Amino acid sequence: MSFINQNHHQHPQQQSDGYRQSPENMSSESSFDLETKQPAKLEHDYGSPSDNIPQHDETGFLRNRQPSGAIESDISSKQHSAHSSSHEDIRATRVGAIPDTGRDVGDQNGGSPPDGWPNDPGLRPNGRRALIRHRVLFGLLHYIKVVVLSIIVILLLVAVGIPVSDNGVPQAGDYSKLEFNWKTDPRSYLAPMNSSFTDYNILLDAHLHTTYSDGVLSPQQVLEFAMANGYNAIIVTDHQTVEGSLAAREYAERHYPDKITVITGMEYTSCRIHMNLIGINETVSVGPPSPSDDDLRTAINKVHSLGGLVIVNHIPWSNTTLLPWDEPRLPDNPSREKLLELGVDGFEVVNQNTFDLRTYQFVQDHSDRLVGVTGSDMHVPGSSYAWTTVNATDRSAEAIMDELRNRRTSFLLDPSGTRPIQNPPYSSGYLKYAPWGLIGDYFYGYADRYRGQYSFQASFCQNEVVDIHNRMIGWFFLWLLVAIAVLEILYWFFRWLALLLVHWVRRRFFKSH
Repeated sequence: MSFINQNHHQHPQQQSDGYRQSPENMSSESSFDLETKQPAKLEHDYGSPSDNIPQHDETGFLRNRQPSGAIESDISSKQHSAHSSSHEDIRATRVGAIPDTGRDVGDQNGGSPPDGWPNDPGLRPNGRRALIRHRVLFGLLHYIKVVVLSIIVILLLVAVGIPVSDNGVPQAGDYSKLEFNWKTDPRSYLAPMNSSFTDYNILLDAHLHTTYSDGVLSPQQVLEFAMANGYNAIIVTDHQTVEGSLAAREYAERHYPDKITVITGMEYTSCRIHMNLIGINETVSVGPPSPSDDDLRTAINKVHSLGGLVIVNHIPWSNTTLLPWDEPRLPDNPSREKLLELGVDGFEVVNQNTFDLRTYQFVQDHSDRLVGVTGSDMHVPGSSYAWTTVNATDRSAEAIMDELRNRRTSFLLDPSGTRPIQNPPYSSGYLKYAPWGLIGDYFYGYADRYRGQYSFQASFCQNEVVDIHNRMIGWFFLWLLVAIAVLEILYWFFRWLALLLVHWVRRRFFKSH
């Protein structure tokens, strides 16, 4: 023993804290030279042999430094107990450079309980502070990384979702296969508004749209829808074109010549007024988006020259106040008196389920010059509410137009609407792209975008207004930070529980190994 002590004092760099005495090294007698009574020089698991030289860190102490007498007193015990104590890991690693073996802190320090702190007496307070700094810095950097990645993902969702929401999502319903296989007879339970107008043979819908403009039904389907709801005459009035009405008339003449009559027409659509131009076979030029009185008078005269009539549409709808502009939907909508002066032939007194009492009274006051009609304004199939009644000499389009020119009409009104109503199935295209559209709709919720009424001339009738909710966006990111923090806490908590379970299983079932 004295030889060992002497040799120990002569070679201080060969103290036990300069060696990597792993359980594997201690498991064989070659890890200690019995002839020279010196510990064998072993390769450090984490570096070259030169790393075995004791290193002092900035704290000024060595971790796991073993007193010099400990080698002398424990040589024999270490030789005999190497296998049974292989779980004791005597390390010479510098403070702050603890290798991450995937085990809990407690498992790295002699199998102590995983309470988050090693029980190695060689780890001084400065070392604990360094460990805390290391863990806190690692956690903070990981949190920042997750936040940055989350923000990037959100920006990508916004960049894709909003454009898809604006333009890319197909129509939700698949109307192409809808069938209208019922028959409604409004005569059986409704009486004309004019009680003396009891003799009629025509039930007319004077305002419908097809897929030639912004309707969802084809001309063929429009005919089937009208017949199912009790009409035997319709006026197809697509926005800015007569093509849809021509297609509907051709189909009706070939397939339903004795069931329904189609009168051709179009809807003059602008930011000042919507008018049905009926009984014409060619498209009348529309424009500009906000036509002057002279522009309107020119269009009205053109229709008259073609043998048609001009009916002013849905005045209550046109004058509905829109926010945030606090102005009518159609600015500068001409008054009824002005329209009479411009030469219109009649007014729509019922549009969908809105009965325009003021306009009805105005027509009654000028019954020598104006005719009143009703229109479903059907873009999407639903209930029918009104039927214009006409007593024509026959069921031809010209005979019906003669009665309109002579202002001999009344109407049936059902404010509750007809049944049944069909809901179309969802289209496959909508289901495919709807998730992106819904994402765009969600982010649109953080701003109010007001575009106004579309003019059907590639513009809008009001200036676009965008009101961004900055406080709402701020709260969104605050809650995002909180959510990420909670998820991080839950992750590390369950990770700690998992490590605790693994540690318990090892001690319980693998202690003998």
